[in-house]
Amino acid sequence: MYIFMRKNKKTPVVNKIEMDEHTAEPIIVEVPPEDLPADYNYNAESHAEQVVLEVEETIKKNSQKSIGKQLVMHKLLGYNEDKVVTKRQKFFKTLFTVIFVVFVLAVLAWTFYHDFFATDQNLPSFDDILGILSNNWIYFIFALLALGCCYLFKGLKLTIMSKSMTGKFHFKTCMETGVIGHYYNSVTPLAVGGQPFEIYHLSKNGVDGGTASSMSIATYFLNQIAFVILGLICLVCYKYNVLKIEPAMLKAMPYNVISTLAGIGLFFCLITPLLVVVFSIFPKIGATLVRFVMCLGSKLRIVKNPKVTTYKTIKGVVRNSKCLKKLASTPLVFFMTFILSFAESLAMSSIAYFTLKFYGFDWQTASILEWAQVIQLCIILYAGISFIPTPGNSGAADLSFYILFSTGLKAGLAFPAMMIWRILSFYSLIIIGFIFTTVKRKSHKKPEFTDLEEDNSP
Repeated sequence: MYIFMRKNKKTPVVNKIEMDEHTAEPIIVEVPPEDLPADYNYNAESHAEQVVLEVEETIKKNSQKSIGKQLVMHKLLGYNEDKVVTKRQKFFKTLFTVIFVVFVLAVLAWTFYHDFFATDQNLPSFDDILGILSNNWIYFIFALLALGCCYLFKGLKLTIMSKSMTGKFHFKTCMETGVIGHYYNSVTPLAVGGQPFEIYHLSKNGVDGGTASSMSIATYFLNQIAFVILGLICLVCYKYNVLKIEPAMLKAMPYNVISTLAGIGLFFCLITPLLVVVFSIFPKIGATLVRFVMCLGSKLRIVKNPKVTTYKTIKGVVRNSKCLKKLASTPLVFFMTFILSFAESLAMSSIAYFTLKFYGFDWQTASILEWAQVIQLCIILYAGISFIPTPGNSGAADLSFYILFSTGLKAGLAFPAMMIWRILSFYSLIIIGFIFTTVKRKSHKKPEFTDLEEDNSP
């Protein structure tokens, strides 16, 4: 993409935007007239004034936006705010939103009805509920601490990587990045929207673009690999009931069904890291595999432009491969961040355990064994719903975890317990992230776009 700029009033030039090979930062490079394509209409003198007016108008229009964020979103996701949205696209977007809302409300209505009305058990009185909650209030505090650990472990991972790659901890920036990442992952389907914003926030606060990309991408892949390992371990333990889970739970979650769903989810979690590893070791095989998948997708009419998609996929995988190689070059950092990735998954699953305990859950086993039993079930359920293409796996998460809660709690307590768990593990990430980004935005009221200053020097 070529753009007209001006060194001064009398010297119009043509520039283009490129990505720096070392830092992956967008940079502006001046293009001499002799290097332009032969068929390029270079008439800078006649176009300079008009182009500057257009640029200034764009700056004015987007004065509250960030060009850095737009470039990152465009490069990583192909997102372009100026892209024309057709009526058909608007219709399907609206239709999907309506279906999504109806589906979630239907699930909540069914679980509410099942817990309070479709049961032969006597519902607890209001005094009984108050008694249970007052006796177990400490577990609600533990649930909040588990939520805090999710933020802490992610921030520590980024901090350790930052120290290794830049020589500085950037602790505050990395903790803020953890909040931003959880927020955007929660509001996007399949939890894939956080990385561009993490990269943007890191690069905006003193971390160069290449390092920021490496940190965010490496964090994502370590999370995926750690979750897959935990999922496989939990499935094996569940098959042979190593942790001696209650028969009622085994009946409510049949192994054939749960293993199939979890297997699909783990496969989708593993496919991207696996592709990156293959590219790192066998680049030719990896490229061939991508071409085959895109060709198959084209024949099935899933992929519209296989050549362009193949190029973008290979380019992205190669970039991710370089990021992981960079992290793997420091084994101690790799080991520490990998352990923190396991800890983050365990902390998120612990929210469900402490919520259950808050509502009087008791399988009459040792505390650590009881915790391990619930964690195992949570990891399996998370794997089984991970491929559901709704923000936060909404609907599927509510229904699947209600099964866990209804088996472990008395009638009339499972639905409110499930709602508390959902608020803590999902909606709180959105609320906290929204408040943080709003406050952060207001603290930087100065527009990131500034008017073009003309050089009047002779």
